[in-house]
Amino acid sequence: MDSLKRTIKFGEPIIGEEEIQDVIKVLQSGWLTHGPKTEEFEKVFSEYIGTKYAVAVSSCTAALHLSLMALGVGTGDEVIVPAQTHVATAHSAEFVGAKPVFADVDIASGTITAETIKAKLTKNTKVVNVVHFAGQPCEMDEIRNLCESKGLFIVEDCAHSLGSVYKGKKTGNIGNTGCYSFYPIKQITTCEGGMLTTNDQRIAMLASKQRGFGIDKAVQERKIAGYYDVPYLGYNYRMTEVEAVIGIIQMKKLPAMNNSRIENAKYLTSLIKNIPGISYTEESNEIVNTHFFFQLKLEKEYPTSRNDLAKKFTEQGIGTSIYYATPLHLMTYYRQKYGYKKGDLVNAELIADTTIALPIGPRVLKEDLELMSQIISENSK
Repeated sequence: MDSLKRTIKFGEPIIGEEEIQDVIKVLQSGWLTHGPKTEEFEKVFSEYIGTKYAVAVSSCTAALHLSLMALGVGTGDEVIVPAQTHVATAHSAEFVGAKPVFADVDIASGTITAETIKAKLTKNTKVVNVVHFAGQPCEMDEIRNLCESKGLFIVEDCAHSLGSVYKGKKTGNIGNTGCYSFYPIKQITTCEGGMLTTNDQRIAMLASKQRGFGIDKAVQERKIAGYYDVPYLGYNYRMTEVEAVIGIIQMKKLPAMNNSRIENAKYLTSLIKNIPGISYTEESNEIVNTHFFFQLKLEKEYPTSRNDLAKKFTEQGIGTSIYYATPLHLMTYYRQKYGYKKGDLVNAELIADTTIALPIGPRVLKEDLELMSQIISENSK
């Protein structure tokens, strides 16, 4: 292999001159929060997802927390959460005094299913928090039918799946709320930040108030400065105007950037499809996966361990990651609080031990994908 290899980062933001110039304009305006750019970003975002409302917030974690608050989740309630997800998905249940109940995931897709949800239902279950893992939408028809039959709410964690589509609907427009992350390596970025989407006017109203301390009137709505009331418990979960203006420009670029991810995933799949001992999520005509990353699973017959394969990628200048090396039920906080142990959720644990996340974003070139394929092939023998 060429010793003058280029470095391929696992993920990096794509920020251009347009974002920079608009950030400068916002900074010069002196209006840095509670402003028109946040409202514009919300409008652009809701139109793209197809929901009636979007509420810009400081993070996906904030969107998850506000969702549960708006749905009236509290002490004594249970929220079903996949064991393979970011800890924020479970933390949001803890924030409102509810109990996160971890469910296993499908071994092929890494997503929660109606069957794994059924196994964890109790009389205290109030919400199912689905995670569209690595950009792959969950099988939402089955999940929605189950939840409707049991009177349960659905919160969609779309941190990995901005633009992914399930049977004609974008993720975040299927459950009661959708929650998005704009962390730097996601499909779009606002540096930090998040969004809550919903078709429920009451949820949108509550989220918009509770993201700003529960105050009833925004600054521009007050007839006399300093006069306002606080009818709700709230938090400082606001998005800044600087973040919002970056988001507006990023949304213009999103279709092209997501198309790059999809095409990169297709090309990598074509290169590795005949390599023995590996598996990955298959494409479907009814589903569009925007591939936050490419999830590669090493089967028993693959002779190289996941961690050794990761080292091989690193040696060739290719950044990789693991989603997630420790499933939530085995994290110290949750293991000690709820008594989980190894072996409780076997699919989630197997995914933790045998998968590697490969870069697939718009900066990844065809020759990079060919190098990845070469590394996978060479280590399969």
